[in-house]
Amino acid sequence: MINIQCNFRAKSLYMPMTINVLLPSFFEHAATVESLDDVYKDRQFSYKTLYLLHGGVEDAHSWLAYTNIEKYADKHKLAVVLPSVGNSFYANLVRGPAYWTFVSEELPRFVQSVFPLSDKREDNFVAGLSMGGYGAFKMALNHPDRYAAAISLSGALDILGVLTAPNMIQSKLEDYFENLDAVQGTYNDLFYQAKKIKEAGFHFPRLYMACGVDDFIYEVNQKYLKFLSDEKIPVTYEEGPGAHEWNFWDKYVERAIDWLFQ
Repeated sequence: MINIQCNFRAKSLYMPMTINVLLPSFFEHAATVESLDDVYKDRQFSYKTLYLLHGGVEDAHSWLAYTNIEKYADKHKLAVVLPSVGNSFYANLVRGPAYWTFVSEELPRFVQSVFPLSDKREDNFVAGLSMGGYGAFKMALNHPDRYAAAISLSGALDILGVLTAPNMIQSKLEDYFENLDAVQGTYNDLFYQAKKIKEAGFHFPRLYMACGVDDFIYEVNQKYLKFLSDEKIPVTYEEGPGAHEWNFWDKYVERAIDWLFQ
């Protein structure tokens, strides 16, 4: 893979942002019989793309440091875009930057204008873990016309439950949203957004969920899984041994990427 770190001034945030972009290599291995002219002549690529979102108290580098994401993506010649948005829950913060606008609107426009990435719905996917699992489903369910599939690993899919439950996390609802009304029945509410797509008759993105059976957020995932089942919304779900930890996420992000290409 080609690993590019890119710094640019984000209009939606009024500040510079650093992202990582992984691109498949132009040739398979160092011993290729192709000449340099063969490798670089008239290269017109338009890669399938995975937007890969990090969890809380992490950043984009965590995916690169603790998983084999480069190997898993290169297997399918899949480009990967890794942004960093702090502990924002991928929201336009009440007292802070507009991270939702950045990641859902500006980021795709920027990377598709600079890198050889496809803008077709069938070529775009979004995934994340924990806080990023919520962000991934939020992006796909708000923009089903842009994403063919969404992947949540140990996702904080019931955002109200996560931010209001005692001892769930250190952060509070008011750190991200003005009040409950800013979440429930809005684009921030994954239950509402899924029903909205269903009622409108839009083509649902394919959904994949995975969670470790020892994860503190396991019951949150079971709640959303039951909701999807009750609404007869198709989802692929897997679980296995593991807690809220990188060993689990490394294993299941590989499984999820393989699932994308089934």
